[in-house]
Amino acid sequence: MKRFYFVVLMSIMCVASVFSEVNKFQAYEVSYKSQNEWGGWSDWSPWKSCNILVVMNIDNDRVNIYSQTTQEYDIIEYGNQENDNDGGITTALKCVDADGLRCDMRLRQYDDVWQLYVDYSDFIFVYNIRHK
Repeated sequence: MKRFYFVVLMSIMCVASVFSEVNKFQAYEVSYKSQNEWGGWSDWSPWKSCNILVVMNIDNDRVNIYSQTTQEYDIIEYGNQENDNDGGITTALKCVDADGLRCDMRLRQYDDVWQLYVDYSDFIFVYNIRHK
């Protein structure tokens, strides 16, 4: 079953290394938004340039984001590939971070733009990424 989800994930990526179990990406921009005390969401922050390594290790069910503080996520469930309202294709992952908090990840492609979203209940950040 793990291999099936891996193939689905990589088909969305359309990369030559479809059978590789470890995939590396470079995040080159980041944005975020947060929920306020009344339950409303802020606007997305302006894009900020970055140079961050993102490693997806399907064999170990893990995603690492090597930002200023390393973010480590264990994948607990692989979702299906879906078309979204903006014409993009999204693959969802349910994860647990190093602190034991649950979050959702979304790998999204629209046109030539690839994005990795990390969704917590009160905070969301997104990276623009490219295959390394």
